[in-house]
Amino acid sequence: MDERCTRRWLLGLVLALAGAGCVSVDYVGKSFPPTSSVDLYMSADDVRRPYQVIGNASAQVDAIPFTNPSQQLQEKLLAEARSRGADGIILSDVDTREVTSTQQTFGQASSKKKGSKKNTQYTETTTTNTSEIKSLRGTLIKYTGP
Repeated sequence: MDERCTRRWLLGLVLALAGAGCVSVDYVGKSFPPTSSVDLYMSADDVRRPYQVIGNASAQVDAIPFTNPSQQLQEKLLAEARSRGADGIILSDVDTREVTSTQQTFGQASSKKKGSKKNTQYTETTTTNTSEIKSLRGTLIKYTGP
């Protein structure tokens, strides 16, 4: 493989991994006709217009190497806000947590006779996977005045 082909292959791999993270979104609140744009705020103090809270959305994704999960989460929340008819969304901090799962345990027993006594040995191996999940919350708002 020449250098150009190697670069294309690596780029394809990175793009495939970037799309591999599945972002799930949960929403609780009211819905209105969809909006075409949503103002993004990092704090409620940044909102300079009167508004009402119409709901709360939460998005989470498995953190995969070579991706930008925080950007994926933000884009998904903005899309959710547009689909719910929000005029703006106030984001919270990105939360990261580790999830550990034990997948399989393998065991093996062996017996050895030593003299007249039976000697049993047992070997056990457990496989544990740890992954990171990132989540982001947003408060959806609807403007009530200019």
